[in-house]
Amino acid sequence: MGARSALQILGRPQYLFRPSQAAKRILRVVRGTKPQETVTLPWGLDIVVDTADTVGSAIALQGAYDLVTTEVLWRLTAPGDKTIDVGAHVGYMSSVLAHRAGPSGSVLAFEPVPENFEGLKNNVQRWAAAPSVAPITLRNVALSNHRGRETMLDVPTHRQNKCWMHLPGWNHQPEALRPGVTVDVRRLDEFIGSEVGVIKLDVEYHEAQVLEGAGKLLNNVRDIVFEETAPYPQQSHKLLERAGFRILWFEQRISGPRMVNPASAPRQRPYDTMPSYLATKNYERAEGLLSKPGWQCLTYKN
Repeated sequence: MGARSALQILGRPQYLFRPSQAAKRILRVVRGTKPQETVTLPWGLDIVVDTADTVGSAIALQGAYDLVTTEVLWRLTAPGDKTIDVGAHVGYMSSVLAHRAGPSGSVLAFEPVPENFEGLKNNVQRWAAAPSVAPITLRNVALSNHRGRETMLDVPTHRQNKCWMHLPGWNHQPEALRPGVTVDVRRLDEFIGSEVGVIKLDVEYHEAQVLEGAGKLLNNVRDIVFEETAPYPQQSHKLLERAGFRILWFEQRISGPRMVNPASAPRQRPYDTMPSYLATKNYERAEGLLSKPGWQCLTYKN
Protein backbone atom coordinates (compact mmCIF):
# COMPACT_ATOMS: atom_id res chain seq x y z
CA MET A 1 0.00 0.00 0.00
CA GLY A 2 1.41 3.43 -0.98
CA ALA A 3 1.70 6.39 1.36
CA ARG A 4 -1.14 8.21 -0.42
CA SER A 5 -3.50 5.22 -0.08
CA ALA A 6 -2.58 4.84 3.58
CA LEU A 7 -3.33 8.52 4.23
CA GLN A 8 -6.67 8.23 2.46
CA ILE A 9 -7.61 5.27 4.64
CA LEU A 10 -6.49 6.95 7.87
CA GLY A 11 -8.40 10.08 6.84
CA ARG A 12 -11.72 8.27 7.27
CA PRO A 13 -14.00 9.28 10.18
CA GLN A 14 -13.45 6.01 12.09
CA TYR A 15 -9.78 7.03 12.48
CA LEU A 16 -10.04 10.84 12.60
CA PHE A 17 -12.57 10.71 15.42
CA ARG A 18 -10.78 7.81 17.17
CA PRO A 19 -7.03 8.38 16.76
CA SER A 20 -6.28 5.39 18.97
CA GLN A 21 -7.94 3.17 16.35
CA ALA A 22 -5.55 4.47 13.68
CA ALA A 23 -2.65 3.37 15.87
CA LYS A 24 -4.29 -0.02 16.41
CA ARG A 25 -4.75 -0.46 12.66
CA ILE A 26 -1.12 0.32 11.96
CA LEU A 27 -0.06 -2.14 14.68
CA ARG A 28 -2.31 -4.88 13.29
CA VAL A 29 -0.95 -4.33 9.79
CA VAL A 30 2.64 -4.49 11.06
CA ARG A 31 2.28 -7.54 13.29
CA GLY A 32 -0.54 -9.22 11.39
CA THR A 33 -3.90 -10.27 12.78
CA LYS A 34 -4.72 -13.36 14.77
CA PRO A 35 -7.36 -15.78 13.41
CA GLN A 36 -9.70 -14.42 16.08
CA GLU A 37 -9.53 -10.93 17.54
CA THR A 38 -11.39 -9.32 20.43
CA VAL A 39 -12.27 -5.75 19.50
CA THR A 40 -13.58 -3.09 21.87
CA LEU A 41 -16.27 -1.17 20.02
CA PRO A 42 -16.63 2.61 20.47
CA TRP A 43 -19.56 2.11 22.88
CA GLY A 44 -17.51 -0.14 25.16
CA LEU A 45 -18.71 -3.65 24.25
CA ASP A 46 -16.16 -6.30 23.24
CA ILE A 47 -16.86 -8.38 20.15
CA VAL A 48 -14.94 -11.48 19.00
CA VAL A 49 -14.49 -11.62 15.22
CA ASP A 50 -13.00 -14.03 12.70
CA THR A 51 -10.37 -12.05 10.79
CA ALA A 52 -10.52 -14.45 7.83
CA ASP A 53 -14.04 -13.09 7.28
CA THR A 54 -14.33 -9.80 5.38
CA VAL A 55 -16.63 -8.25 7.98
CA GLY A 56 -14.56 -9.53 10.90
CA SER A 57 -11.37 -8.18 9.35
CA ALA A 58 -12.98 -4.76 8.83
CA ILE A 59 -14.13 -4.61 12.46
CA ALA A 60 -10.65 -5.59 13.66
CA LEU A 61 -8.94 -2.91 11.56
CA GLN A 62 -11.49 -0.10 11.87
CA GLY A 63 -12.99 -0.77 15.30
CA ALA A 64 -16.36 -0.34 13.56
CA TYR A 65 -18.15 -1.50 10.43
CA ASP A 66 -20.41 0.08 7.80
CA LEU A 67 -20.15 3.42 9.52
CA VAL A 68 -23.17 5.12 7.91
CA THR A 69 -25.54 2.32 8.90
CA THR A 70 -24.01 2.24 12.38
CA GLU A 71 -24.57 5.98 12.84
CA VAL A 72 -28.12 5.90 11.47
CA LEU A 73 -29.07 3.04 13.83
CA TRP A 74 -27.33 4.82 16.70
CA ARG A 75 -29.38 7.98 16.25
CA LEU A 76 -32.74 6.38 15.50
CA THR A 77 -32.78 3.84 18.35
CA ALA A 78 -34.29 5.25 21.55
CA PRO A 79 -34.12 3.91 25.12
CA GLY A 80 -36.86 1.33 25.59
CA ASP A 81 -37.23 0.55 21.88
CA LYS A 82 -38.13 -2.93 20.75
CA THR A 83 -35.65 -3.63 17.94
CA ILE A 84 -35.01 -6.40 15.42
CA ASP A 85 -31.76 -7.37 13.65
CA VAL A 86 -32.38 -9.51 10.55
CA GLY A 87 -29.12 -10.96 9.25
CA ALA A 88 -27.22 -10.45 12.49
CA HIS A 89 -23.95 -12.20 11.48
CA VAL A 90 -21.87 -12.27 14.72
CA GLY A 91 -23.75 -9.40 16.37
CA TYR A 92 -22.07 -6.12 15.49
CA MET A 93 -25.30 -4.27 14.62
CA SER A 94 -27.13 -6.10 17.41
CA SER A 95 -24.64 -4.52 19.81
CA VAL A 96 -25.53 -1.05 18.49
CA LEU A 97 -29.25 -1.71 18.96
CA ALA A 98 -28.77 -3.28 22.40
CA HIS A 99 -26.61 -0.44 23.67
CA ARG A 100 -28.96 2.27 22.42
CA ALA A 101 -32.23 0.56 23.45
CA GLY A 102 -30.84 -0.02 26.94
CA PRO A 103 -32.12 -2.37 29.65
CA SER A 104 -35.74 -1.28 29.16
CA GLY A 105 -35.59 -2.17 25.45
CA SER A 106 -35.01 -5.42 23.58
CA VAL A 107 -33.28 -6.91 20.55
CA LEU A 108 -34.51 -9.90 18.54
CA ALA A 109 -31.65 -11.13 16.33
CA PHE A 110 -32.00 -13.55 13.38
CA GLU A 111 -29.04 -15.41 11.88
CA PRO A 112 -29.54 -18.63 9.88
CA VAL A 113 -25.92 -19.60 9.06
CA PRO A 114 -24.78 -22.02 11.81
CA GLU A 115 -21.17 -20.81 11.95
CA ASN A 116 -22.23 -17.17 12.22
CA PHE A 117 -24.91 -18.07 14.77
CA GLU A 118 -22.31 -19.65 17.07
CA GLY A 119 -20.26 -16.46 16.94
CA LEU A 120 -23.40 -14.39 17.58
CA LYS A 121 -24.38 -16.54 20.55
CA ASN A 122 -20.92 -16.28 22.09
CA ASN A 123 -20.82 -12.51 21.71
CA VAL A 124 -24.30 -12.05 23.16
CA GLN A 125 -23.33 -14.16 26.17
CA ARG A 126 -20.31 -11.87 26.59
CA TRP A 127 -22.60 -8.80 26.77
CA ALA A 128 -25.21 -10.30 29.06
CA ALA A 129 -23.55 -8.99 32.21
CA ALA A 130 -23.43 -5.38 30.96
CA PRO A 131 -26.12 -3.48 32.95
CA SER A 132 -26.72 -0.87 30.23
CA VAL A 133 -27.49 -3.34 27.43
CA ALA A 134 -30.91 -4.52 26.25
CA PRO A 135 -31.63 -8.26 26.48
CA ILE A 136 -30.97 -9.98 23.15
CA THR A 137 -33.07 -12.95 22.01
CA LEU A 138 -31.58 -15.14 19.26
CA ARG A 139 -33.29 -17.08 16.48
CA ASN A 140 -31.31 -19.48 14.27
CA VAL A 141 -33.72 -19.17 11.33
CA ALA A 142 -33.96 -17.38 7.99
CA LEU A 143 -36.82 -14.97 7.28
CA SER A 144 -38.80 -14.82 4.05
CA ASN A 145 -42.39 -14.54 2.76
CA HIS A 146 -43.21 -18.17 3.61
CA ARG A 147 -42.58 -20.89 6.19
CA GLY A 148 -40.69 -24.13 5.65
CA ARG A 149 -37.20 -25.41 4.98
CA GLU A 150 -34.95 -24.06 2.24
CA THR A 151 -31.36 -24.45 1.08
CA MET A 152 -29.36 -21.25 1.12
CA LEU A 153 -27.08 -20.37 -1.78
CA ASP A 154 -23.34 -20.06 -1.34
CA VAL A 155 -20.93 -17.96 -3.41
CA PRO A 156 -17.60 -19.84 -3.54
CA THR A 157 -15.75 -16.76 -4.78
CA HIS A 158 -16.82 -14.88 -1.65
CA ARG A 159 -15.91 -17.43 0.98
CA GLN A 160 -14.03 -14.73 2.90
CA ASN A 161 -17.38 -13.06 3.48
CA LYS A 162 -19.63 -15.31 5.56
CA CYS A 163 -22.54 -12.93 5.00
CA TRP A 164 -22.78 -14.03 1.38
CA MET A 165 -24.74 -17.23 1.98
CA HIS A 166 -28.35 -16.30 1.26
CA LEU A 167 -31.79 -17.27 -0.01
CA PRO A 168 -32.64 -16.33 -3.61
CA GLY A 169 -33.99 -12.81 -4.10
CA TRP A 170 -35.50 -10.64 -6.83
CA ASN A 171 -32.25 -8.73 -7.27
CA HIS A 172 -30.18 -11.89 -7.23
CA GLN A 173 -26.83 -11.43 -8.97
CA PRO A 174 -25.76 -13.82 -11.80
CA GLU A 175 -22.84 -15.42 -10.01
CA ALA A 176 -21.55 -18.96 -9.78
CA LEU A 177 -23.55 -20.41 -6.90
CA ARG A 178 -23.72 -23.73 -5.12
CA PRO A 179 -26.09 -25.12 -2.49
CA GLY A 180 -25.19 -24.21 1.07
CA VAL A 181 -26.83 -25.14 4.36
CA THR A 182 -30.53 -26.02 4.66
CA VAL A 183 -32.29 -23.83 7.21
CA ASP A 184 -35.66 -23.26 8.83
CA VAL A 185 -37.56 -20.39 7.19
CA ARG A 186 -40.14 -18.26 9.00
CA ARG A 187 -42.15 -15.09 8.38
CA LEU A 188 -41.42 -11.82 10.17
CA ASP A 189 -45.08 -11.32 11.10
CA GLU A 190 -44.70 -14.23 13.52
CA PHE A 191 -42.35 -12.09 15.60
CA ILE A 192 -43.29 -8.42 15.30
CA GLY A 193 -46.34 -8.30 17.58
CA SER A 194 -46.40 -4.95 19.38
CA GLU A 195 -44.83 -1.69 18.25
CA VAL A 196 -41.24 -1.96 16.95
CA GLY A 197 -38.88 1.00 17.02
CA VAL A 198 -36.16 -0.08 14.60
CA ILE A 199 -35.50 -3.01 12.27
CA LYS A 200 -32.09 -3.50 10.67
CA LEU A 201 -32.38 -5.69 7.57
CA ASP A 202 -29.41 -7.07 5.61
CA VAL A 203 -29.98 -10.44 3.94
CA GLU A 204 -28.24 -10.24 0.54
CA TYR A 205 -30.89 -9.77 -2.18
CA HIS A 206 -33.75 -11.19 -0.07
CA GLU A 207 -34.89 -7.99 1.67
CA ALA A 208 -38.13 -7.62 -0.29
CA GLN A 209 -39.26 -11.17 0.55
CA VAL A 210 -38.54 -10.56 4.24
CA LEU A 211 -40.61 -7.37 4.12
CA GLU A 212 -43.45 -9.23 2.38
CA GLY A 213 -43.34 -11.71 5.26
CA ALA A 214 -44.08 -8.91 7.72
CA GLY A 215 -47.52 -8.50 6.14
CA LYS A 216 -49.80 -5.90 7.70
CA LEU A 217 -47.61 -5.80 10.80
CA LEU A 218 -45.25 -3.46 8.93
CA ASN A 219 -47.71 -0.84 10.22
CA ASN A 220 -46.30 -1.51 13.69
CA VAL A 221 -42.75 -0.48 12.71
CA ARG A 222 -41.36 3.07 12.98
CA ASP A 223 -37.98 2.79 11.20
CA ILE A 224 -36.35 0.20 8.93
CA VAL A 225 -32.67 0.51 7.99
CA PHE A 226 -32.04 -1.86 5.11
CA GLU A 227 -29.67 -2.92 2.38
CA GLU A 228 -30.69 -2.80 -1.26
CA THR A 229 -27.95 -3.53 -3.79
CA ALA A 230 -29.85 -2.37 -6.89
CA PRO A 231 -30.66 1.30 -7.64
CA TYR A 232 -33.88 2.92 -6.46
CA PRO A 233 -36.72 2.12 -7.01
CA GLN A 234 -36.68 -1.65 -6.43
CA GLN A 235 -39.31 -4.03 -5.10
CA SER A 236 -38.21 -3.39 -1.51
CA HIS A 237 -38.63 0.39 -1.91
CA LYS A 238 -42.01 0.08 -3.63
CA LEU A 239 -43.34 -2.31 -0.99
CA LEU A 240 -42.32 0.04 1.82
CA GLU A 241 -43.68 3.15 0.10
CA ARG A 242 -47.02 1.41 -0.42
CA ALA A 243 -47.02 0.69 3.32
CA GLY A 244 -46.66 4.41 4.09
CA PHE A 245 -42.92 4.68 4.67
CA ARG A 246 -40.74 7.48 3.35
CA ILE A 247 -37.40 6.33 1.88
CA LEU A 248 -34.05 8.06 2.37
CA TRP A 249 -30.51 7.23 1.36
CA PHE A 250 -27.32 8.46 3.04
CA GLU A 251 -23.88 9.37 1.85
CA GLN A 252 -20.82 9.40 4.08
CA ARG A 253 -19.04 12.68 4.71
CA ILE A 254 -16.31 13.59 7.16
CA SER A 255 -18.88 15.76 8.95
CA GLY A 256 -21.33 12.85 9.33
CA PRO A 257 -24.00 11.05 7.30
CA ARG A 258 -25.95 13.27 4.90
CA MET A 259 -29.58 12.51 4.00
CA VAL A 260 -30.16 12.13 0.25
CA ASN A 261 -33.28 11.65 -1.86
CA PRO A 262 -33.01 7.99 -2.95
CA ALA A 263 -33.66 8.90 -6.58
CA SER A 264 -30.46 11.01 -6.46
CA ALA A 265 -28.27 8.22 -5.06
CA PRO A 266 -25.40 7.32 -7.44
CA ARG A 267 -25.84 4.03 -9.26
CA GLN A 268 -22.27 3.00 -8.40
CA ARG A 269 -21.63 3.46 -4.71
CA PRO A 270 -18.68 2.74 -2.43
CA TYR A 271 -19.14 -0.47 -0.46
CA ASP A 272 -19.10 1.19 2.94
CA THR A 273 -22.18 3.30 2.11
CA MET A 274 -24.23 0.74 0.20
CA PRO A 275 -26.64 -0.62 2.86
CA SER A 276 -27.88 2.72 4.16
CA TYR A 277 -31.49 3.13 3.05
CA LEU A 278 -33.93 4.22 5.70
CA ALA A 279 -37.68 3.67 5.55
CA THR A 280 -39.42 5.72 8.22
CA LYS A 281 -43.00 6.29 9.32
CA ASN A 282 -41.94 9.40 11.28
CA TYR A 283 -39.96 11.59 8.90
CA GLU A 284 -39.93 14.65 11.17
CA ARG A 285 -38.38 12.65 14.01
CA ALA A 286 -35.82 11.05 11.70
CA GLU A 287 -34.89 14.38 10.11
CA GLY A 288 -34.41 15.99 13.50
CA LEU A 289 -32.14 13.18 14.66
CA LEU A 290 -30.19 12.69 11.44
CA SER A 291 -29.62 16.27 10.27
CA LYS A 292 -27.15 17.04 13.05
CA PRO A 293 -23.44 16.93 12.10
CA GLY A 294 -20.91 14.57 13.67
CA TRP A 295 -20.40 10.87 14.27
CA GLN A 296 -22.12 10.24 17.59
CA CYS A 297 -21.33 6.53 17.60
CA LEU A 298 -17.59 7.29 17.43
CA THR A 299 -17.54 10.06 20.03
CA TYR A 300 -19.70 8.38 22.66
CA LYS A 301 -18.35 8.64 26.20
CA ASN A 302 -19.24 6.01 28.81
